[in-house]
Amino acid sequence: MAQSDENLANLDLNGLRAEIDDIDQALQSLIIRRTKVVQAVGAYKDQVIAAGGKVKVPYRPAREARIMRTLVDRHNGAFPKTALIQIWREMIAAGTRLEAPYTVALCRNADGVDCWELARLNFGCLNEIVEFDTPREAFYALEEGRAAVGVFPKPELGEAQPWWTLLSDDSPVRIVSKLPFGGRPVGRGEQTEGFVLAAIELEESGDDRTLFIVSLPNEISMDTARKKIVSGIEGVDVLGVTIDEATNNRDFLVDVPGFLTAHASTVRERLNTNGLNAAVIRMIGSYATPIPAEELH
Repeated sequence: MAQSDENLANLDLNGLRAEIDDIDQALQSLIIRRTKVVQAVGAYKDQVIAAGGKVKVPYRPAREARIMRTLVDRHNGAFPKTALIQIWREMIAAGTRLEAPYTVALCRNADGVDCWELARLNFGCLNEIVEFDTPREAFYALEEGRAAVGVFPKPELGEAQPWWTLLSDDSPVRIVSKLPFGGRPVGRGEQTEGFVLAAIELEESGDDRTLFIVSLPNEISMDTARKKIVSGIEGVDVLGVTIDEATNNRDFLVDVPGFLTAHASTVRERLNTNGLNAAVIRMIGSYATPIPAEELH
């Protein structure tokens, strides 16, 4: 029987261990119950599909972000918040797998950096991770349905043939999440960051950022363009720059605060105000803003 916090000091070692055993059994019972509810969700979706309706795919990063933020906000005590998030990550990944098993595509950047640890932490210990030699191969695996999600290394300024240029209006694949979201792995991969790509509907989490490719005439120097982009939109960040050989324009990967997936015109207006007339502005994804490190301590 569960003891009050005040009574714990009156228990001997055997009594404390018995208390832990009782709590463990209660936790497992709740996990079993939670799994039955997840299965009921899957059965309900099957009924909707059978009736000709549409349902959202099991992987919903915006909903996961809301869950993780709630966990952190209501947590107290000595148990680490990062470990708490990881427990839920495993439960969510296992539950999603019950609805539909899926494969995670992984690739390396030009420096050989991958996001294996981030992928495993975010998508659990059961889902298959398949490594591809190039970002292009991993991207095609997403387009062709051979992988449900892909984890790509964070872009670097000046890298040749960056993966984000593969995202086009003709492709359903979008950037849908940024990793790590709630705590970093310790040791190998500790400094790694990445983005999750998937062919799913973009959803608002309540605190989001949106990614655009902004194409500018090559006559404008890179430094001038970057300064005007950053000063033209508050809170913006430029994550990548490359030359589009087909148009000879310079493409910038621009990270803008807010859920602006339907507001490319707003971004264009802000850039125009700052003297930048973009040839093309293309939305390529959005993601829930990761939980700040200071909130996890």
